[in-house]
Amino acid sequence: MMKRYAFVPLLALILGPALDSRTHVADCFSTPQATVSAYWHRMIEHRHVEALECFVDGTRDASGMLSLPDMVELRPRSFVLSWRGRGVVDVGYEVEYRVEMGDSLQRFPTGDQLELTGAGWKISRPLLFASRP
Repeated sequence: MMKRYAFVPLLALILGPALDSRTHVADCFSTPQATVSAYWHRMIEHRHVEALECFVDGTRDASGMLSLPDMVELRPRSFVLSWRGRGVVDVGYEVEYRVEMGDSLQRFPTGDQLELTGAGWKISRPLLFASRP
């Protein structure tokens, strides 16, 4: 009986490195909402190349991206998730923003389709919403 349990530490030594080599998912890609928030945060800070990391294709050519004007506040809010199955979700949300400190808070509806990848949730394509889903 004791010999059977002596095998467990040996098995842990063999399998331990294999389990530790699993792909680590960054917190900013751990949920669809986190990915969308990371994208907008990077965009408001004019970090376009890093914003592209939020996309499935992960292209590094940021030359075609539009720059946002300088703002004091911008954040996605009121997330609505529609699961499509097989690691695909449509995310509708509102973007709230304020250009200057004295301005009132403005909003617009938008959305993205995200896919679950080995590196976490990534944006596969934008969705256009005439109104909140």
